[in-house]
Amino acid sequence: MILRHTFLTLMVFLSPIVALGQPDDDFAPDPAAQAAPQTTGRSVSDAMAGLEKADPVGRAGLRASLMRQTQRIVPVVVIVRDEGAYLDAISSWEGPVRFPILFDDGTVQARENIGRFVRKFKPEQVLEHQSRNTQSFAPTRAGREVQIHKAYALALKDHSGSWEETFDELHADGVYSPGVVVTDANDKAWAGALALAAGRIQQLVFVQDVQQPRAKNLTPEQGDLLETTIEQAVESKKLRWREIGDEVDAITLALNISTRIKTGAKARDSVAITDRIGRMDRDGSGARWAYAGQIIGTTEQCVYQAMCALFLEIDSAFLWDGYTDKKPWVDYDMTATARELASANLSVEVHDMPNYKIDHWRMRMLRAVDASLVMINSKGSQTRFDLPHGPAWPGDLPVFRHPVMIHMVHSFSMQTPTSERTIGGRLLARGVYAYAGSVDEPYLNAFVPSPLIARRLVGSMNFGVAVRYDNGKVWKIAVLGDPLITTGVAGARLGITIDNKDFVDLKERVSERVKEQDFEGAISDLVMLGRDHDAARLAKALMADRPEVFTGRCALAAIPALFRDWNSEEVVSAFERLEPEDRLSLRMQDFLWFSSRALLARKQDYRVEALLRANLRAGQELGDAEELARFIRRRSVPDAVAVLESLRITLSEGQRTMLDRAIKRIREN
Repeated sequence: MILRHTFLTLMVFLSPIVALGQPDDDFAPDPAAQAAPQTTGRSVSDAMAGLEKADPVGRAGLRASLMRQTQRIVPVVVIVRDEGAYLDAISSWEGPVRFPILFDDGTVQARENIGRFVRKFKPEQVLEHQSRNTQSFAPTRAGREVQIHKAYALALKDHSGSWEETFDELHADGVYSPGVVVTDANDKAWAGALALAAGRIQQLVFVQDVQQPRAKNLTPEQGDLLETTIEQAVESKKLRWREIGDEVDAITLALNISTRIKTGAKARDSVAITDRIGRMDRDGSGARWAYAGQIIGTTEQCVYQAMCALFLEIDSAFLWDGYTDKKPWVDYDMTATARELASANLSVEVHDMPNYKIDHWRMRMLRAVDASLVMINSKGSQTRFDLPHGPAWPGDLPVFRHPVMIHMVHSFSMQTPTSERTIGGRLLARGVYAYAGSVDEPYLNAFVPSPLIARRLVGSMNFGVAVRYDNGKVWKIAVLGDPLITTGVAGARLGITIDNKDFVDLKERVSERVKEQDFEGAISDLVMLGRDHDAARLAKALMADRPEVFTGRCALAAIPALFRDWNSEEVVSAFERLEPEDRLSLRMQDFLWFSSRALLARKQDYRVEALLRANLRAGQELGDAEELARFIRRRSVPDAVAVLESLRITLSEGQRTMLDRAIKRIREN
């Protein structure tokens, strides 16, 4: 077959793959200590065979990295608007020759994710699929499974409609990815599952109705059934899977199910589903045989998470250490973490003692974070993270210019990641595509020390393994995203573009939309092209010269770009033009608060104060009110206290105690 021949003869012209040393729970050895097997001038099958000599726990990352390096990337981003167009686009992949595909569902969130991806990927073209002849997505689960199987097969250049024969032939020749992807064709995550299966040549397994409707968490029995189903699927392919280091070491659950399994009646009786899956026997009490990750969200979000994992490279880091330099907190020291990352030539921005307090955080968050890897240490709950000298809230989390992989040492952050009122939910909404965090109170020693995670990642260990103890029992640390993400190159770029009547070039469409006075469309296209400065310039010009055409929809599209381009006053002005329902968006309110903070730090502004008072964010009203009161107290302590007192009637008894403490702080400090 053409694909088999392509993979077997493809040469690896990249830096040597690292053979990992044996990590253990004491983290004594350096994962990059052993000599690297040479891959230059060798076929993929030969290079894959050479990885059998590497330490078992590191093999999955090395194999995943090698498979990703074999990609030949068409430097074009294709945007689709429906499931049929997405299936057609995936079907157009030609084995290792691929291009990223992103899904525009018409929301600001989708266009922001596209813009983040484009800014990082830097394509030659950004095209939108315009064909009217795309297939319709089948209405039944069975019909959808057939379509997904067929698209996977075509992506592997197999026109028989089944990918399994090609998968088996490649595997027989020693070319394979060490993972399996699990999804439900009725789940919105199926689209991300298809991309990761085809992009990494992984076994694709369909399941049905894993979690009961309206259930908050999985039961142990549901977890056991899901595990058994996966084990039977890999066994049916005659793959070696029972031990770490064999042929299957990673599981991606592309399923919108809970991140938790409820194991008992007590409040703390729960474990992470991604820490239970990949372990044998009842309740995961047996040996670990694979490391799991989970993709959740809308179709758009799941496609974004998959494409980021396949096509983007990690070359920079943002580190914030909210801990002291005393034991045991010093084991998670971000200065030491920065040294590990810098040793692999990642550019690093690190905030550590003494510049690690809440005031430093708030000032830094006035501008977007550019990094591709973020690591944060803090304390708190799923709706609050504490830094020295004060708490912060989900709305205080960073705005990201690029897609981000994050590790957060913090309790509860991923307990309810589907809610934007929580830390995990807000981070996912801000463009995080891979996330390691806790679904409950895990205690500090449940987290792998941050410097060791950094060392493991730069030593080619995959994300799902790097953030977990090798021999730990089932516990509360969850992994969202593709567990096979690795640092390093994503593959060679081809010097070709796409010229096809089924696509429209966004660069050309921007000019047409401006001529047609479709300013909302023009701003949206500029955002998706990653051209924040141009989007901000257009928005500012319209507000100044043609305010009558700068509608609420224009403002909705422009506000994120205005913020990233450092236009605080214009963000506030644009927010005032939003439709009433859009003013209630937590994402839009976050931009308002970030920008207003910058303005009020310079001077008193009654207009901005009134706008903030009318837009206290849901879930953090008391924190917002206290921050606003601190600005107001510079001219009048009674007026500042009045802002806080106005909340009293809306608060519970416990919250009123917190309110009284806040009022005391305003009066005394």
